[in-house]
Amino acid sequence: MVVEARHLAKRYSNGVWGVRDVNFLAEKSRITVLLGPNGAGKTTTVGLLSTLLRPTKGNAIIEGYLTVDNVWKVRNLIALCPQDIRVDSNWTPWDAVKGYLLIRGFSGVESMEKSEKYLKLLDLWNIRKTPAIALSGGQRKRIAVAMVLASDAPVVFLDEPSSGLDVEARYIVWKSLREEAKRGKTIILTTHDMKEAEILGDYVVMIGKGKTVAQGTPEELKQQIPYTHKIVIKNARKLPVKEHIDLGDRKIIYASEREEAIELAEKIEAKSIGIEEVTLEDTYLYIVGGVANGKN
Repeated sequence: MVVEARHLAKRYSNGVWGVRDVNFLAEKSRITVLLGPNGAGKTTTVGLLSTLLRPTKGNAIIEGYLTVDNVWKVRNLIALCPQDIRVDSNWTPWDAVKGYLLIRGFSGVESMEKSEKYLKLLDLWNIRKTPAIALSGGQRKRIAVAMVLASDAPVVFLDEPSSGLDVEARYIVWKSLREEAKRGKTIILTTHDMKEAEILGDYVVMIGKGKTVAQGTPEELKQQIPYTHKIVIKNARKLPVKEHIDLGDRKIIYASEREEAIELAEKIEAKSIGIEEVTLEDTYLYIVGGVANGKN
């Protein structure tokens, strides 16, 4: 199941562009992450692909179907977990998942079987009969994820699925998404969390100011910058170079290889010095230019 965004653009009635030029291909059996800061256009992109919004320019395509011409065919192929989804306070996890499946056309028996499977997958089985009003925000968010995964839709969209979750709950959600991708689902999720994108994503689409600015596997993206390591310095008294990222009492210097980082570190006078490999966050800052080329 393939999802395509071809030069997608959306201009709202107030004249504001939600996205200007988004391009990528999301393939079956992998998690595609739309990565960018708040306001970059991630949610608008999901809205366009999931038929909630009509593009001003470009095309959104699901398994060969243009979304604007085949709304109901596309909706039968997808499931969406919005960022602001709310589970009714009176529903239990069992009510929510089973009810959603019945609405989508599953039989009573199928709905019960799938509800049990996915409530267990999201670690909600022991609280399946507890009303949502008595559950934490993170537990309610996991109910929503269980609902869309249980749908058996071949394409699943999740907008910031781990927002508001504690560490343990986040890893439960991550594990469930990895397992569903293995089963052949096409999963597209949005996040502003660089670590989440690097750990979870098979393919990452970086979006900045409404445009696709880079895409590839996390490893491919990290290779796009001319650095392999960075030096993180606390309370610097002496720096060997002028070019650095200034974070107040923290400084960051990039190096093209580990040996260069070690040589530079030996010339630094500071309270503490650490050498780390570059991450997807460094790549994003370099490519998008939020901290241009590692310069002060």
